[in-house]
Amino acid sequence: MKTILVPFDFSEYALAALQSAKKIAAKASVQLISVTVIPSQIDWDLLPEKARKNYPDLQLELDEASARIPEYLKMMSFSKNEVQVVVKIGVPAEQILRVIDAQQVDLVVLGAYGKGFTEGKFIGSTLQNVLRNAPCPVLAVKKALDGNAFRKLAFASLFTESSKQVFDIFIPFVKLFSASLHLVYVNTPAHFVNTSEAERDMASFSKGNEEVILHSHVVNNTNVVAGIHSFCVAKGIAIVALASASRKGMPSYQIGTTETLIFNTDRAVLSIKAPQVTT
Repeated sequence: MKTILVPFDFSEYALAALQSAKKIAAKASVQLISVTVIPSQIDWDLLPEKARKNYPDLQLELDEASARIPEYLKMMSFSKNEVQVVVKIGVPAEQILRVIDAQQVDLVVLGAYGKGFTEGKFIGSTLQNVLRNAPCPVLAVKKALDGNAFRKLAFASLFTESSKQVFDIFIPFVKLFSASLHLVYVNTPAHFVNTSEAERDMASFSKGNEEVILHSHVVNNTNVVAGIHSFCVAKGIAIVALASASRKGMPSYQIGTTETLIFNTDRAVLSIKAPQVTT
């Protein structure tokens, strides 16, 4: 891991994401990138310098954000060169994804909500778009993670062959914090399997990872999201990783397990996609 990106919009959730990312960056000795986007349908990156003079209000917002961010970082005890600050103008998710690609980001840490959040609202559209389109893992948080949060981690999956690649991506994160890892198989009435079957599938994920402290659990519940949430609460686990299917280009109204879990739990959710096969 070399770079961690944090979208920052001055909201309490963005502050929580930045504080959480700082914990990870300190452990991994990586570069932190803070990206603030001034929302606009105007693509500032593609606008000629002369044309930008027609939008003085946007330029003023850009300048103000650039000046404010160092004060926030200082307040959070970041050193002067600890965070690379990027300020953009445009559609937030689009701009964030551009920086992810340009900087070859390894991990995104993102608040579940942004500015203008109201109680009971589903997760933010920016988070949904980044979850679906980012090529790297995305950690969604609702509150700042302290050092204890990384001592126990959960990996929830059906433990099929396709999720093994995701597990392999997650393992270095587990080793980084010398965490104990809890494998979670949620058994539901709609997709019921025998406990012995589930345990056999989880056992195959343990092979080759003998240096990691692994615990396997079969959880019975009426649905996957409730099962994962109740398990994490019962075990005091603050971070759960999921093998997320690629939903790139799918309509926003088609909500997946990862998004639903983020909405329904106060746990941090790490979404990891299997590497795309190129031909």
